[in-house]
Amino acid sequence: MAVRTRPNILLIMADQMTPFMLEACGGTGARTRHLTRLAGRAVQFTNAYTPSPICVPARSCFMTGLYTSTTGCYDNGDPYHSFLPTFAHYLTNAGYETVLSGKMHFIGADQLHGFQRRLNPDIYPSGFLWSYPLPPDGDASFQAFDFTPQYLAENIGPGWSKELQYDEETQFRALEYLRHAPDTPWMLTVSFTNPHPPYVVPRPYWEMYKDADIPLPDYPADMDARYSEFDHALRRWHGLHQRGHEVRDPRNLIAMRRGFAALAHYVDDKIGALLEVLDETGQRDETVIIVTSDHGEMLGEKGLIQKRSLYEWSARIPLIIDLPGAAPGRVDTPVSLLDLPATLIELSGQTPVAPLEGRSLLGAVRGQELDTVPIVSEYHGEGIMRPSFMVRLGDWKYHYCHGSAPQLYNLARDPGEWHNRAGEPDLAETEARLDRVITGGSFDLERIAREVWERLPLKQVVNAAMQRNGTAWDYRPDPDSGRAYIRS
Repeated sequence: MAVRTRPNILLIMADQMTPFMLEACGGTGARTRHLTRLAGRAVQFTNAYTPSPICVPARSCFMTGLYTSTTGCYDNGDPYHSFLPTFAHYLTNAGYETVLSGKMHFIGADQLHGFQRRLNPDIYPSGFLWSYPLPPDGDASFQAFDFTPQYLAENIGPGWSKELQYDEETQFRALEYLRHAPDTPWMLTVSFTNPHPPYVVPRPYWEMYKDADIPLPDYPADMDARYSEFDHALRRWHGLHQRGHEVRDPRNLIAMRRGFAALAHYVDDKIGALLEVLDETGQRDETVIIVTSDHGEMLGEKGLIQKRSLYEWSARIPLIIDLPGAAPGRVDTPVSLLDLPATLIELSGQTPVAPLEGRSLLGAVRGQELDTVPIVSEYHGEGIMRPSFMVRLGDWKYHYCHGSAPQLYNLARDPGEWHNRAGEPDLAETEARLDRVITGGSFDLERIAREVWERLPLKQVVNAAMQRNGTAWDYRPDPDSGRAYIRS
């Protein structure tokens, strides 16, 4: 079959899916036969990073190709401007039908951001509800949430959840669309909320993993002494200052990893069904397929859970691109989720009207060598509430947290990021070069430090008014049931 000048695009995103647990990415834990098969015919980017290890900021970057400090998304209660073009706007202008099924966690009144339509509502609220609550009297030890119960064996296992129900609906709507896709080019984004916790698993998948032998993290005896100021802030936010010993308990570690692996397997089967429909309908050879995630998950590494961390298990993501006609392979050069908008825009034949902060990966997918550039991930929101970054360049990775001591790791020699090399005289030039990526003027650190606090009371006023009014921005799709099925 001849490949279209402008191929269809199927973009699949899973939530909080670290590659270190995926068989397809060389990890151990989740058996992913569909992703493994796809990776065998595609180009896999083995060192892909999230531009921000938390949902809403990461997805603002994913949509716009701009850093979260540019979009203004610092936490899970932040919107970004509707005048920022997304890849969906550009593809729409190129003649694509742009459709979203599943989670995109848009905050604010714009619940489309360039998509022509959505096939189902979002799973989470569209208001500012999930911003950091104002600590009483500036109490630095204030803790708003305790995430540890989601990671305890007593709360992990077979069952059913709203999250699973949501993914079933997302999948059904996506399959329905693919079976009746238009003749004109289309771009369908399918975004699952799993394997994000809670680790409540459909029983058949739990049975597959309830006795699985999955490697557990190693903890050095002095691990607590190695935590940075950033780590301590996140541990408090996640409830680990009081309950960190529970997360490190092998019984809970194995339960959370089995639960994650089972849900990743569940998502892999969903991906397999999507690809099967492409084959059945004859669209596979004219469709670009992209599989990725918004960010990773610590799963007990370093005694940490959830995301928000700049360490590898939280910051790394899977990224697989299957371009019809391109040779399979792997690209080890570090890249970013931030690069996908530029890739999609180039694929559609459009040109950005303003510079993007990501770069196109299309040349690399076609076999061209990819330049090594600094890859930046940033996190300034809930828990830490100040400018914080990581920079990956070659084998080196640098952690910057405003007002705190930096961290420098050589990932080739120290993939677990245990041996902080910052301050070593022989590495002063390397450290300074990576530090300049953050402090050299590309990022307005003082503005970020102000904004993360200044906007909180403003959003609280809006939250209170919307609660009193009974109003919300939540997207409610019109299923047009009057024309569905057989009516006459």
